[in-house]
Amino acid sequence: MTFDARGGKGPAISSNALFACAVVAVVGGAFLAVLNFPASSEKGEAPQAIVALAGTESLQAPDGFSSRPATYYFETLARLDPSASASLQSRLGKADGKTGGDHADIVLIHGAALLKERATDLAQADTSHIDGILVMTRDRLKSASRAGNIWCDGNQYADLDESALRNPAAFEQSFARLEGPLQDYGFELMAHLLLAADDGARNPVARGPVTHADKAALQGVVMSMLSDPQVVPLIMAAQTSADPDELRRKLNVCELGATAMTALKTLPQDTKGRVFADLVKQLAEGNADLAGLTHY
Repeated sequence: MTFDARGGKGPAISSNALFACAVVAVVGGAFLAVLNFPASSEKGEAPQAIVALAGTESLQAPDGFSSRPATYYFETLARLDPSASASLQSRLGKADGKTGGDHADIVLIHGAALLKERATDLAQADTSHIDGILVMTRDRLKSASRAGNIWCDGNQYADLDESALRNPAAFEQSFARLEGPLQDYGFELMAHLLLAADDGARNPVARGPVTHADKAALQGVVMSMLSDPQVVPLIMAAQTSADPDELRRKLNVCELGATAMTALKTLPQDTKGRVFADLVKQLAEGNADLAGLTHY
């Protein structure tokens, strides 16, 4: 099912929106994690597909990073910023003997710091890059759903509550077992964000602050999630004496996340640009407030 965030008004958002928002936060968690960690291509370049890597002659990914998303990231980094690429290679070289997970952390932390430095450029990127990220995320979620991936199982999130979202360390520990499946998505996402920042530096798009109309549109996205066939029974159970836990455990989180990405893509382009720019700036400053984006 798909939703269009541009039309219609719904009833006031209740506390039941928390679960829908939490699910979106989980499936999009790599995006937030990347930007929260402490050269140029051709003009007008849009986010590139992984299949475009075939036949490239750029620096190859180091040993241990054989997946296509990892290769895509190393290729993109080497092409856009050879100096940053060399710095990363040096860090990995000094980490010989560490586990693959440690190496992946080095890459992600390095990339996040690079994106933080380029937050101003990233905030001025064309919305075509945002659309590319939303489509990529939706497609990866659908692929994970078809494959029966463990992080699509609602059982993994049944005990998630507001207190967990407010404690990043505990949240990360709770979902440590899902780290592996998210790493490749993180590599691909960072490559898209690097391309967006590069384009934003060369072709900046000036944007004003988030408007009331933008927040209303975002509220429409939340309402569309609350009307999803998977979520409606949860809301009905919460409004009665029924226990919604069993329903939560039956959720396909990947399908719900894919629906959210589709809904976000229907936002007006100007809204997407302003909201993305605001979120990037907040994340770079370390004080992101996702809930505030939908509050007047």
